[in-house]
Amino acid sequence: MIKEITESNATEYSGKVPAELLADIGREYIKALAGEDAATNAVKAVVFWELKNTENTKKPTEAELLWFYAADSENGAELLDKLVQSMMFEGIKRFFYEQPELSEAEMAALKECGFTVSNAESRDIYVTLEELSSLKFVKKKIPSYISMLSDISYRRFKAAIVTSVYNGKYGLLDDLPYLAMSRFNIDVSSCVITDDKVNGLLLVHETESGQLRVELLFALQPDANVHLLYMICNSIKKACSLYSSNKKVILRRHNKATFELIKKLFPDKKGDVVFRGEKRIS
Repeated sequence: MIKEITESNATEYSGKVPAELLADIGREYIKALAGEDAATNAVKAVVFWELKNTENTKKPTEAELLWFYAADSENGAELLDKLVQSMMFEGIKRFFYEQPELSEAEMAALKECGFTVSNAESRDIYVTLEELSSLKFVKKKIPSYISMLSDISYRRFKAAIVTSVYNGKYGLLDDLPYLAMSRFNIDVSSCVITDDKVNGLLLVHETESGQLRVELLFALQPDANVHLLYMICNSIKKACSLYSSNKKVILRRHNKATFELIKKLFPDKKGDVVFRGEKRIS
């Protein structure tokens, strides 16, 4: 028996599915299915996925498997097949994933359904606030046009999101236009206010496990690089005043620009070894 996981039944999966994923159920492009034993309702397999590039007309829409669980390969493959077939009707030609762990049953199910499985370096880098605060540029004085997200109204926040999206900047969030201000830690996130408009955003989300994840870093020209630098400084300083020095921060290298920035900041940092793969449909 295959069921869709929704906001109305998400609590049934507490303790079985990562809390961060359950918290995201209800977001525009994140969906989930569960395979259950018809007699006992025991969970046999679960898959969470997110549609990518839905707002970008220049790229094909893809599906990222955010999390996959299978008690055995048979149930896992059945659920993946169901997902792939439903996505094919929507024109999805590529599925991809990055998972920190995969059991033998999960690997077998993925391979059976035509997914590649290999080891790779994670796109995520984990650093502590202590490591961030030791960066030399963090000592810079913050100019008055840099503010915390908590200092602006919801209306100005939404206007800034429109500006970011208009310029093709979604960060990690394909559903950025649909997200509420409350998703972000307003006491750590920063913004640029010039000409009485919010022309830059550094948005930080605090995960259910208490880690801070940078989800958007955007500033308009001119002086975009300077504004980005000051927002980073501002958010680091504020986070250090609120949390312990060993607080973890997740930096995702999701494109060339973020890869180069993180490499410049932490040249010796490497991502953990993860499982990565894809399935393409011609």
